[in-house]
Amino acid sequence: MDNSTFKPAINLFFISALVALNICVLQAKPDNKLAPADVVAKHLESIGSSEARSRVHGTRIKGSCELMVKQGGVGQSSGQVLMASQGVQNLINMTFDSGEPSTAFAFDGSKTTVTQFRPGRRTALEQFFAEYEAIVREGLFGGTLSEAWPLLNLQQKNPKLEYLGVKKIGANQVHAIRYSPHKGSELKITLFFELETFRHLRTEYEQTIYSTQQTRIPGGGGGLPSIDNTRGTAQRLNAYEEFSDFKQEGGLNLPHTYKFELSVQSQIRPMLIDWTFNLSAFTFNVPLDASEFTVSNGTSKPD
Repeated sequence: MDNSTFKPAINLFFISALVALNICVLQAKPDNKLAPADVVAKHLESIGSSEARSRVHGTRIKGSCELMVKQGGVGQSSGQVLMASQGVQNLINMTFDSGEPSTAFAFDGSKTTVTQFRPGRRTALEQFFAEYEAIVREGLFGGTLSEAWPLLNLQQKNPKLEYLGVKKIGANQVHAIRYSPHKGSELKITLFFELETFRHLRTEYEQTIYSTQQTRIPGGGGGLPSIDNTRGTAQRLNAYEEFSDFKQEGGLNLPHTYKFELSVQSQIRPMLIDWTFNLSAFTFNVPLDASEFTVSNGTSKPD
């Protein structure tokens, strides 16, 4: 065989080998579409072993808090926060150094209660939790800092979960899961988990509020827009929780920084409120009385 016929034969061999290699790679490429159950299982492992998780019953977490009203009012309050949980019972209570009334919301297993800063009146933040009390009842708020976190007991909560794929938040790639409570919710709820570790990093709550609903905007006050001013009056409610600074506590890997932001884009009364908790004292397996999960000056809604 001369060189003129040898070179095409070599080229044909390499082309055929390359095509075969590409086919093998394509066949071996894993399907990155996960089932929600896979994400939940890996997430639970990220918290701690099943033994470590099962032996916790009665949790108190304390730390400092800073609450800021950036729009719809101006103000900043610093103080202390108590987070308590036991089974499905859940409490977050913020007390302030300035002597302002505390802001708290709780679920005692059957009813949700929310404080009032004065009889019959709530702050915008309190109104948000009173209006969307299902996220407290469901155990979503506080994430893995609460024993009521619904992914710890999916059989009891029985939500609908939908895997949305890998998303990007800031510089981080995360797994996204749509969470729909069994009894439904007006909010679109999305949970985000770190790509490699499956730690819960963020929860987002979203709703579009149309003109006929705008008296329900937290702190919206006033009446509805006039019938002549209905065009372009749809408003957006966005809230998110963010968790970071994970450390070991009692055999569990838990966040020590917890941030929350509530934003309402509204022509009636826009607002932007946030808080930051820096958590430093974790106590587990403490007996908690059911009365601790009902806040004073609160009104309740049955489960």
